[in-house]
Amino acid sequence: MRNYNLFSGIFLLALSLGACVKAYRLGLGSGGSPGPGFIPFAIAALLGLMSLYLCLRGVIQIVKGYTEKKAFKEIGWGKALLVLILLAGYGVFFNFLGFPFATFVFMMSLLWMVGRQRLRLSLAVSLVTAACAYILFVVLFDLPLPRGSLWQLFGE
Repeated sequence: MRNYNLFSGIFLLALSLGACVKAYRLGLGSGGSPGPGFIPFAIAALLGLMSLYLCLRGVIQIVKGYTEKKAFKEIGWGKALLVLILLAGYGVFFNFLGFPFATFVFMMSLLWMVGRQRLRLSLAVSLVTAACAYILFVVLFDLPLPRGSLWQLFGE
C-alpha cells in the first residue's frame, strides 16, 4: 500500500535537514545581528516541522487503513494548458504591449476564455484589475514597468 503523504514527508524532511545544515554553515549570527544563514535556516526548519506533520499524518493513515485516491483523475487538462499558453503569451508580449495593456489582455483572456464569464463582466473586471495594478505598482511603488513599444506606433 502506497502512502504518498509519508513518502513526500520523508523526502521533504531530508531536504529540510540538508538545507538546515547548509544554512547553519553560513552562520546564524546572534539575536541582535542575524547572519546570512538565519532566514534560510528558519525557512528550512519550518519546512522540517511541516514535513514531520506530513509523516505523522501518513503513519496515521496507514494505521487506519486509508487508501490513496487516484490523483488527477478528472482534471480539465485543456484549461490548464490554455492557462499556461496565456501566461507564456503574457510574458512574451509584456514589453511590446506594456504593463497595463498586457495585464488587461491577459485578465480578459483568463476570465472570458478560461473562466467562461460574460463578456461585459470580463471587460469590467479586467479593466479594474489592470487599473488597480497600474496604480499600485507604477504610481504608489514607483516601479519602472514597461509602457510598451506598441504606443510608439501611435506617435507617443
